[in-house]
Amino acid sequence: MNAYALLDAAELLHRVAERISPGLRAHVVVVGSIAAAWAFRDVSGTYAVATKDIDLLLRPSVDAVATATSLSRLWLDEGWQPQFTHGRRPGDETRRDDDLPVLRLRPPGGEANWFVELLAEAPPGQTVRKHWRRFATGLGAFALPSFRYLGVAAHAADDTEFGLRVARPARMALAHLLEHAEPDTTPIAGLPGQPPRFVKDVGRAVALWWLARQQSPLADRQWLAEWRETLTALYPDDVAALKAAAARGVANLADLLRAAHTIALNSLLAAHGTTLPAYARAHAGLRELVARV
Repeated sequence: MNAYALLDAAELLHRVAERISPGLRAHVVVVGSIAAAWAFRDVSGTYAVATKDIDLLLRPSVDAVATATSLSRLWLDEGWQPQFTHGRRPGDETRRDDDLPVLRLRPPGGEANWFVELLAEAPPGQTVRKHWRRFATGLGAFALPSFRYLGVAAHAADDTEFGLRVARPARMALAHLLEHAEPDTTPIAGLPGQPPRFVKDVGRAVALWWLARQQSPLADRQWLAEWRETLTALYPDDVAALKAAAARGVANLADLLRAAHTIALNSLLAAHGTTLPAYARAHAGLRELVARV
């Protein structure tokens, strides 16, 4: 099942940061597996994580299209190669925004086994799960997707020595739980058995919590403090509703832990060999933690 390569988060952060001007770096937050590997590098003694991409969230939302346009122009001019799936190609003015491909770029040289993928912070008031905005490149039009709660993941991101900010695990986990309070059951075509999207995403939140507990016995205090601060800062009028949403999100995984564990073992937990019983305990612990928010 593992189609991913073990990638070094520190090396990738360095390589990507050096290809982004300081002015544009301020608009980029690294989210996803590479951010998690960076945060938990002391747990396994390595920066490595099994993945194939580095997700770059562009913010603020109002500048995301301009930032995507600038980055794509820079990288395409340097010879970065677009990666397409399902036969999709760049569009023109006749194509709907939601029918355009996401921009995934592999660095020049042909040796890299990873690519960058561009995402956008959600615009104010976004209520749909995913929103698409088009941006133009020399190859044609691409889509910049935004998910409702990616702003939660990127809130108060950490600075790094490379000049790029990386999302914190607690906030990435919270974003997944909120996103799947109403689970996204879209099958993931690239994984065996085509599990629903929420199984991978909520399962990732469980994996992040397992790693956090390995990192610190005070993880529960740290996560609760970050969650409370984030909800109060971003959604001051909806804290109670979002607490309930997070609880539904983590509960949705209860009957699918085996599938989520299998996915996690081939990504975030690839270096750890976490057993299914340990993963199930992490899920139970995460449910208890959400109840304390």
